[in-house]
Amino acid sequence: MAQPDERYRLTHTSQIGTVLRDLSWQKCLLTVRTRTGHQFVTSVLHMDPVNRTFIFDWCNADAERHSLMTSDENAFSGLLRGVPVNFMVGRPSATRYEDGPAFIVEFPEKLYHFQRRRHFRARTLVTKGYRCEIRNPDNSVLALDVADLSLSGVGLRSRTVGEDRLPVGTMVSRCRLDFRELGKLDIDLQVVGHWLVGNDDSAIHHYGCAFVNPDGRMENFLQRLVFSLELAHRG
Repeated sequence: MAQPDERYRLTHTSQIGTVLRDLSWQKCLLTVRTRTGHQFVTSVLHMDPVNRTFIFDWCNADAERHSLMTSDENAFSGLLRGVPVNFMVGRPSATRYEDGPAFIVEFPEKLYHFQRRRHFRARTLVTKGYRCEIRNPDNSVLALDVADLSLSGVGLRSRTVGEDRLPVGTMVSRCRLDFRELGKLDIDLQVVGHWLVGNDDSAIHHYGCAFVNPDGRMENFLQRLVFSLELAHRG
């Protein structure tokens, strides 16, 4: 499997469970490749969010089934509504589902869901110093750098603001996006993704944030901002 893009990594159980449930509901076909190179096609039959397990369809071929059940690394890949999904699980067990044989296995530790972007995303120049300021209930301020901007959301980054300070799912009211000479914008947003680039003192936290109900005036301003940022980046 190709090296996945860390921007699309999901590690929260609820997010992983949602994707597995959707794979089941949509009856998506998934290719399973075992550590020894055997592969077959299956589908998710059931997802249990409490026990963090899911059930997938049985394999009748002896060699593939034996390889799967003795392998600690089994790679799943498929499409959900046309969007790639990849994840790795450990060794499954045999079970029964709706009077037929099936496999059961624990949730993957991480799952990659390569979501399509709704809108074009313009990157910012680091040297411009565009910032996002989030005011905490105690009136202290979290300051992060703006990495990119679209009509539907903003990418933020920071060396100091870790996921414990800004966990996925957080709703932020009236954060301020400061684009210096281009203007300022106060808007509500929700943190929808987090990934870490690097693993030492120079590691940078990246956050994907979606705007919450921007009005028409804000959308017009965002359109001008995105256009200006793209022109500056090309220049």
